[in-house]
Amino acid sequence: MVAGGVFGASLMLAVLPAVAMGSLVEGEETDNCSNADGALDEAAFVIATGPKPGERVESGFDVTGCSRTFESNVQWKLLARDGSVLASGHTTGGGVDGPGAFSFSIPYTVTVQQLGHLEVFEEDVSDGEGFPPGRTVIPLVLKP
Repeated sequence: MVAGGVFGASLMLAVLPAVAMGSLVEGEETDNCSNADGALDEAAFVIATGPKPGERVESGFDVTGCSRTFESNVQWKLLARDGSVLASGHTTGGGVDGPGAFSFSIPYTVTVQQLGHLEVFEEDVSDGEGFPPGRTVIPLVLKP
């Protein structure tokens, strides 16, 4: 298949967690909010950089990242194994003035350890125009 087909999509899904962690080179950490090369000019995005995919977390864990969204608004929700919402909320990051860091903590309650998913995203405010809203999904092991 060509890069835009199923193979390309699979390759991008494999690469995205490494990019979201801030680096493609093991042991090298980058600043996802750095825009020295201009790649983030006029771009809307949400990149959650922590916790790392597969990390074991407990209630009150911290989330970090970088974004540039409409009115600096970043939404988030933590999903249980069965897809139910354990917690949700919003925070602020970068906006019209450029990329900016965000951080927040998530309290939750589960009775058994389980795989869950953290979604950090921008609501779709484009009315169908332009690119889809930014979204990062991180699989996490939720500890009671």
